[in-house]
Amino acid sequence: MPCYILTDKAQDKRFFKKTLLDPIFYETPSALISALRKVKNGQVVILDSTIRGFNKAGLKTAQLIRQKDPDAQLIMISDNASLVGQCFEAQVGFLDFIIKQDFSSAFLDRLLRAIAKANLNLRRILELRPIPIRLPHGKTSKVFDLTRVIYITTDKGTHHLFVHEADRLSRIHASMASIPDCHDSLFQIHASFTINIAYLHDYDCGTHIVTMVTGHRLPVSRLYAGALREALRWPTAKKGVPIWSSQQVAVSNPPAAVE
Repeated sequence: MPCYILTDKAQDKRFFKKTLLDPIFYETPSALISALRKVKNGQVVILDSTIRGFNKAGLKTAQLIRQKDPDAQLIMISDNASLVGQCFEAQVGFLDFIIKQDFSSAFLDRLLRAIAKANLNLRRILELRPIPIRLPHGKTSKVFDLTRVIYITTDKGTHHLFVHEADRLSRIHASMASIPDCHDSLFQIHASFTINIAYLHDYDCGTHIVTMVTGHRLPVSRLYAGALREALRWPTAKKGVPIWSSQQVAVSNPPAAVE
């Protein structure tokens, strides 16, 4: 993931080019802010506290960024330790304030740890944020949070489906064939089952069974098995041997009443 860096110092640029994978430099606050407006929220931003002799340039820039982007991960670097208090009193939400110390190994170590923490924070933000999707429901549609949909199954003998979520069970009037078109994460594995791949824990291609992180075991029809492996880029495995296992966290709350 790129790091957006505000600095007008040639020495800083040389250092970051050598130590960071994808630094993008800006010498003025206006140039940085203009660039951030063109990308999605939630970027890692490193700000030099002093730009062109103005020792509050980094802080003022951080305040402007925060007004637009509540998810931005802001890291301040400075030669002036006296600015620490001012930066954190401003309540902008800095991830860290790092004294340059002539680009010592201690500075580099702390900077890399701050960037790693920033990227972890952004991943968590994305994972926890609801993803609204519309599933067909008769002549209308019904909104669900994709991050809570585990799998969908047919209500036998009817034209309805059951949507199994983390903490509830909902019923919609729809055909199973129409569900995978609603989102790429919804993948049909059987005439009676569509799963949210994000909740897939294990697939045994020998027995044609998927296990969800909730512990539910669902059959995979031979009609869909090849497409499932291709979609997830799974290699061919020996009969009876699981070929993939995720690190998803199991959902502890069982489905409740049908809505």
